[in-house]
Amino acid sequence: MTKTTHHQIRSLKATLIIIGSFFVFGCTMNLSQKSELLTLSHTDEAIVEYADNTTDTIYDPLLLLKRGEAFRVKEDYPRAATEYARFLELHPTHRMASFAQYFLAESYAQQVDTTDRDPESARHALYAFHQVVTKYPDSVYAKDAEKKIAGLMVHEMEYQFRIGYFYYKKKAYPAAIARFENLIREAAHGEITEKTLYYLSLSHHQSGNREQAKAILLQLQTEYKNSLYLQKVLF
Repeated sequence: MTKTTHHQIRSLKATLIIIGSFFVFGCTMNLSQKSELLTLSHTDEAIVEYADNTTDTIYDPLLLLKRGEAFRVKEDYPRAATEYARFLELHPTHRMASFAQYFLAESYAQQVDTTDRDPESARHALYAFHQVVTKYPDSVYAKDAEKKIAGLMVHEMEYQFRIGYFYYKKKAYPAAIARFENLIREAAHGEITEKTLYYLSLSHHQSGNREQAKAILLQLQTEYKNSLYLQKVLF
């Protein structure tokens, strides 16, 4: 590493100490901005070139955090998540831990595949946002994390519904019933529950469980009196 690079890192550390205090004692940052840290420190994402790119060799908390921010600005979310996760592993009680936890969750959330081919990113994001709420309930990130959790829960429920619907279309009714029943237990009332009740009723009907199908249809009629699905009932 060159002398200039050492100087850049030392200057960056000093700047981040000031910034860290800003977040601890009076952060009012706009969470929609890509990186308040990058703006405040008057540096750019080139920080990723200031040290060995192998995260396992980096231990300095502020350098890890800044590199995470730099990768996030570059929209390299997997590498950003790696930096934030390493920061939290090595420095769980650091004053910037809530910041790192929130943007670890954000980095996972940015990797969520809307086609649901791989639900793991959504599940990682859900867990990470829950960590924000449980570990840092008084942080400036907690309320926003709660909103993100709600959105990701809807995403997860939709994913589970599509699996059940896939089984239903394939006439694998026992598998569809198992998936739909599990979804009913987990989902809050709303559109997902409404359509799940409908297809659960149909699945039972097609399986020959006529009384169970009627009971579920009655539940749909009771809880969603104006449901459009009631106009589609075929039995």
